[in-house]
Amino acid sequence: MPPRRNPGIATAGCAAFRVLASRILALRFLALLALCALAVAPLRAQQGAQTAQANLTQLVQRADTIVRGFVVSSRMEPHPQFSNLQTVVVTVSVTKVMKGHAGSTYTFRQFIWDERDAGNNAGYRKAGEVLLFLNPVSQYGLTSPVGLDQGRFRVFRNAKGQAFAVNGRENVGLFLGVTDNASERGLSLSRSAQTMMAKTRGQAPLDALEDSIVRLAGAGK
Repeated sequence: MPPRRNPGIATAGCAAFRVLASRILALRFLALLALCALAVAPLRAQQGAQTAQANLTQLVQRADTIVRGFVVSSRMEPHPQFSNLQTVVVTVSVTKVMKGHAGSTYTFRQFIWDERDAGNNAGYRKAGEVLLFLNPVSQYGLTSPVGLDQGRFRVFRNAKGQAFAVNGRENVGLFLGVTDNASERGLSLSRSAQTMMAKTRGQAPLDALEDSIVRLAGAGK
């Protein structure tokens, strides 16, 4: 008679196989993230990631969606497919769309590179007004600001109600070469935009910045 198979061993074997398969998928996922990080070059972003310097033209070109609005909610939760990977899910009440498509609200999921970002939901504060340049959503349902801290702007208003925007790098290098590149492409920028781009860092007038974004996005079509 052929030897009997032990059902307990078979069950344990299946469980071990599922665990192994899950780990392989997670490793492939992490490898993909690493390749994506290399593709945008080494830089600084959330606390633990780094990205290469990008100017406004590059941010606009690389972004799939550009929106301004208020953070309605942000919460930390594991990735639905890879429970050992932490993400932040952010919902924005959209005020203006400058590139791509978004409804009155826009929700996205972002991978958390550094566990220190988990304590403050990667800096997405409820009711905070933001201007976001978001990468295309990956096959795993993830996106992030282009250049990470470079593609996420905090919007604020002074005592006179004038609106300004500044990214995670204090807009350093944001306008470097943009005016010359626009001229070479036959694209005209407003006088207020040219004045804004003469600065090497610091807050940018929101109206001039958004007008420039719209013009650069339209030129790329």
